[in-house]
Amino acid sequence: MGNGIHYGGGTAWKGASYMIDALKSFVTSLGSADYNLSTDRETLEKRSRALYQNALFAGAAINSMNTNVVGSGLKCHPSLNANLLGISQEESKRWEKEVQIKFALWGGSKFCDAERKNTFAQLQDLALKTQLITGDCFALRQYRANPVSPWGCCIKLLEGDRCMNPIGVSDTDRLAMGVEVDDFGAPIAYHFSKKPPYSIDNYSDWCETIRVETISLTGTPNVIHVFTSERPDQRRGIPWLAPVIMQIKQQERYQDAELVAAVVASMFTVFIKTTNSDVPNPMYGNVPEPARVEPVAPKAAAELSPGGIMELGQGESIEVADPKRPNINYDPFVNSIFTEIGARLGIAREVILKKFDSSYNAVRGAILESKKTFDRARINHVSDFCQPIYESWLDESVLLGIVECPGYFEDPMKRSLWRQVKWVGDAAMMLDPLKETQAFKMQIDEQLTTRGTVCAQINGGEYASVAAELAEESRIRKDLELPEPGSVNKSESVSVSTATQSTENGKNQNSEDVKEESP
Repeated sequence: MGNGIHYGGGTAWKGASYMIDALKSFVTSLGSADYNLSTDRETLEKRSRALYQNALFAGAAINSMNTNVVGSGLKCHPSLNANLLGISQEESKRWEKEVQIKFALWGGSKFCDAERKNTFAQLQDLALKTQLITGDCFALRQYRANPVSPWGCCIKLLEGDRCMNPIGVSDTDRLAMGVEVDDFGAPIAYHFSKKPPYSIDNYSDWCETIRVETISLTGTPNVIHVFTSERPDQRRGIPWLAPVIMQIKQQERYQDAELVAAVVASMFTVFIKTTNSDVPNPMYGNVPEPARVEPVAPKAAAELSPGGIMELGQGESIEVADPKRPNINYDPFVNSIFTEIGARLGIAREVILKKFDSSYNAVRGAILESKKTFDRARINHVSDFCQPIYESWLDESVLLGIVECPGYFEDPMKRSLWRQVKWVGDAAMMLDPLKETQAFKMQIDEQLTTRGTVCAQINGGEYASVAAELAEESRIRKDLELPEPGSVNKSESVSVSTATQSTENGKNQNSEDVKEESP
């Protein structure tokens, strides 16, 4: 460290040099994940929320992320391992269908929300949106009995700013930003304010905090913390827009300035020139102070309006100003900014702006790259929010005898097996349904994929349910003596090139027939 050879850095890596002009002012500091976040989290949270509420691109980015990850809600599809549980496949399928229906009854009612405002799908949407805006969201497991449902388990969502240290308690390695951890860094308790900060009726209630243990005595989580960690030892989340707050704010200012300039230009901007220098002072007029009774009213300013006609005074003339608005360079410039911001967030500009004006391959590539981000976020949301809530619901259902799970509480291994479930989201957008359906059909014919996988990708459903409905429709057609659909049930592979070639061959054959019939 004291060796003169390494003075100033940059002996091996130019990026570590303080002697290069481009890096002289590039000063950084070291700090743990919690240390760096504790000083900036509140500011990032407030600015991120303000951008979501006011900046068009920020709101579009968060809404696009939320729509593509949660959409209409992630559906619960239990998936048991019948062999390890020691049950037959028929029993497994029957149990899965029964539990799926019962969980849908609980999740489809607003009694699953402690506030009685949202269904489970709406809670998913709200939890993810809160996490994206403020960095994290908390879900408290509560019990509220109600006369119309056998379940009392419900969820109470809290914003991140309600998790804080008790008043007067500074951050330490054990307790920081409202999260209390053990020697391994695992959270053992959370401290929440009784009311949201700066609530309507009382500004002091948020000063009083309550300590809630992470896990109950029965092993069920009391607190579900929804956030994504970007560094080891990180106990709180970072707003999704944090890396691009400055760029989005500057773009918003530029957009507002261009909009105002375009509005002014649309009103035929002019400047009034006058040769009369004897203009009254707008505050005191032209009357000497001893003779002044009251100030002379200032001359009214000229106001622009579309198609307005104004009469000029003596000695006045107009000079037309050309602000050259709208700016022809506005669109390519902001698109480049949107592209860079979208790349940092992991979502293509086209997906955020819902503007698909490029070639088919370019747009499809943008959609597929964005889908990788959505799939990863969906996995995190399922792990952080959906799965723990389902497990809490299943615990209560087994205790109440609503669902039968032999060995559930006696054997931890069996309990984990009974809890296995798949979460299915909305199907991805099909840019060209004809091409993509033909591609799926060719993959099935070549045995590269299964009908179940393709069915989930196309409409988010299960092939078994689709097949059962198709069988029922076929029975109804037979009962009503309706003809079977034509090309829908054909199994032969059809490609665009084959169809095009067949069409061309048909045209050529028709041309030859016409030639033969001609005299």
